Amino acid sequence: MKNIMIGAVLGLSCSSMMLKADEASDKAEKLERSGPGMVLGEPLWTSPASDKEPVLFILEEGKQLATGKLLFIPSDKIWIDHPDQKFHYEEGKDYTWKPGTKIIELTPNSRIPFKTHAQMMPPKGSPNMFATVLHSEGRFFHDLQMQVSYWRKTDPWPVQYKPQPERLTRVLAKLRAKQPIKLVALGDSITQGFNASGFEPSLAAPYQPCYPQLVANTLQKRFGSKVTLVNFGASGAEAGWGVEMVPKVTAEKPDLVFLAFGMNDGGGYDKKMTKMRDDVIAQNPDADIVMVSPMTMNPLFAGAEGFVWKAKFLGELVKENMALADVTAPWIEVLKSKNFSDISGNNVNHPNDFGHRLYAHVILDLLPVKPITAK
Repeated sequence: MKNIMIGAVLGLSCSSMMLKADEASDKAEKLERSGPGMVLGEPLWTSPASDKEPVLFILEEGKQLATGKLLFIPSDKIWIDHPDQKFHYEEGKDYTWKPGTKIIELTPNSRIPFKTHAQMMPPKGSPNMFATVLHSEGRFFHDLQMQVSYWRKTDPWPVQYKPQPERLTRVLAKLRAKQPIKLVALGDSITQGFNASGFEPSLAAPYQPCYPQLVANTLQKRFGSKVTLVNFGASGAEAGWGVEMVPKVTAEKPDLVFLAFGMNDGGGYDKKMTKMRDDVIAQNPDADIVMVSPMTMNPLFAGAEGFVWKAKFLGELVKENMALADVTAPWIEVLKSKNFSDISGNNVNHPNDFGHRLYAHVILDLLPVKPITAK
C-alpha cells in the first residue's frame, strides 16, 4: 500500500503532492525531510498545499468539544499526525472537519491532546505562567501542537506575492557560481534556536534545526555551493550587545550577515541598530547584510505596534547590498487565522518549528536561484 503525503510548503524539500511507499526512503532524502540536514521547499504564500501546519486544540468556555484553527480552507480531506510524525490520527474517530471551513473539532473520545481555555489563561501566581498566559520552554508546547497537512488550492495567500528586486547581488553571484560562502547570524534567542525541535533544550522529533541552519541547508541544496554557518545568537540578547559582537562577526570573514534583533529591545533600538549596521559595513565591506525583523509577542498581553515599527525602521536602514527580511508582516497575517499558541514554541516570544520555517522562507525569498527579470 501507499500513503499519500503532502510534501510542500514549510518543512519539506519537495513541493507537490506525491506518493511514498511504506518502506523507508533512501537515507539522503530522509536527511532532507527531517533532522539537522532538513531543507525547505515552497513558502506558504506560493504553495498550493499546507504541510505540517501546527494546531494546538483548545476547549473554549461553554463548548463541549475542543477545536483547532487552520490557516487556509482545505480543498480536500486533511491529515493529522502527532508532532513526532510517527502516529496518524483518524477522521471520525479522533476529529471531524466540515468541508468549506477552517475549523477542526475533536470527538468526545479523541486521542488528540488539548488544553482548556482556563489552562491557557491560568490565574495569577500559577506555575508555568508569563504575564497572563500559559508559558513553558522546552518541548511542552511542541508535544501539544498536532501537525495538519492538506491541499488549499482554492484558498490562496490573501496578500499578493511580489518577489523583491535582487539586492544581495554579491553573495548571489558567488552562490550561482557554486562558490563556497560563509553565513554569520547575529541575534537573540530566536536566532540561537529556541524552540525549534532540533534545539537541545527542546529536543524532540522531527529535530528540525533553527532558521539560520534551515537557510544554510536550503541554499546549499538549491545552489550546490558549500554554505558554512556561524551562529552568534544568544538568549536575552538585545541590539546593544549585538554592536559589541561585531568584531567577532568580522573575525569570521563572512559573505552574508544576518542582523536579527528586536524581541528584547526597548529604548534606543534605532540608534543601536544604526550603529550595528554601520559597524558591520565598515568592518566587512564585501559582505551582504540581511536585516531580520522579529515575530510579535503573544497578542493577549502585548500589541504588535512596536514590532511593526521596528520592521519599518529596519527597512529604512537598508542600503546597497542589504535587504530587509520582513518576518513581522507574514507573522501578523498568519495570526489573523490562527492562535498564537499554534505557531509559538513557548506561547510568549519564541517560534516553534513552523515559525522557524517562516523566518527561513522570508530570508530565502531574498536569494532566488534564478535571476529575477524586470517586468
